[in-house]
Amino acid sequence: MEDQVPASMDKHLDVLQINGNGGLLLGASSLTGRYWLGSLWYYTNPERAPEVDKCTAGVQLEAGVRDASWVDTQRVLVGLDTGGAALWELQDENKLFGMISSANEHDNMVSSVSVNSDASQFVTASYDHTIKVWNPDLTSLYTYKAHSDIVWDVQCHPTEPALFLSCSQDGKTVLWDSRESKPATLIGKCTPGFSPTCVRWQPSARNMYAVGDEGGNICLQDLRAVVEKTVTYQPHNRFVTRLAFSPERPNLLASVSEDCGTVVATTNASSADVLYKSTGHTDFVCGLAWQTGDRLLTSSWDGRIIQHVIGTSGVNGGPEVKVNGDIEVDEQPGSNPS
Repeated sequence: MEDQVPASMDKHLDVLQINGNGGLLLGASSLTGRYWLGSLWYYTNPERAPEVDKCTAGVQLEAGVRDASWVDTQRVLVGLDTGGAALWELQDENKLFGMISSANEHDNMVSSVSVNSDASQFVTASYDHTIKVWNPDLTSLYTYKAHSDIVWDVQCHPTEPALFLSCSQDGKTVLWDSRESKPATLIGKCTPGFSPTCVRWQPSARNMYAVGDEGGNICLQDLRAVVEKTVTYQPHNRFVTRLAFSPERPNLLASVSEDCGTVVATTNASSADVLYKSTGHTDFVCGLAWQTGDRLLTSSWDGRIIQHVIGTSGVNGGPEVKVNGDIEVDEQPGSNPS
């Protein structure tokens, strides 16, 4: 194990993913020098990240890490900036990363990966404008070309294995059904003039999803044609990098952005109200994961991981924040969303 773990942590912390055992996968990239490298790290105790000597397992990669998604508690699908996808497994009682399979079929960076609800298929999106659907051994099944620009995000439905969403710089958000001969259905644009950048299904509602865009807007929509109500709010003023609904409290939607902010809103079919806002990071915030129903982890290109404690006092209550093991208080408890 000691020979495999990298000597230092890459600064750009892009990926945070909690598995079913409560362990944390951290994906980092160097993004400097002639060749971009990356690394994967696993922490049985997420609060110890990103300390190198506190990880259970770590491995250096020959490419930057763009996204990752747990397949189960041991295997994780990783998207790379080379256009490749790889399946890694925690081995030897979580002390070692072993690569099971890999494929390199995209012609540009893999921007997003997702695993469907029964782990029978994987989906990847890329800067090459395509979406690919894979078998679990990373043999490709389909290549979809409905988008005409970078596909920023794909997200599989939480209970329907054949359904997933995608969004692109071309302005389109698309619903996909891999069972159909014509699988793509355009489901529109939330905020005119802005391209969607990330999508997430609400885990407790089969038809509800959220879309973030490059202007900092987030909208909540219902797929059912009879429902015309759309809830839109603007918690950020720049590109929304990631969204995450709380698995335990699915009315809570967290978002992070290139404006360095982290926001949690309470949502329903008719409104969205900001409950919590933090500006603790000093660079793009790219990693986002719910640790528990009221604790949120974020990671940034500033090299830090922050734990946010989401209470009911919210924006006006000065929520407690844990940064790399040290307790801090949010310096802007009274700030309002941009």
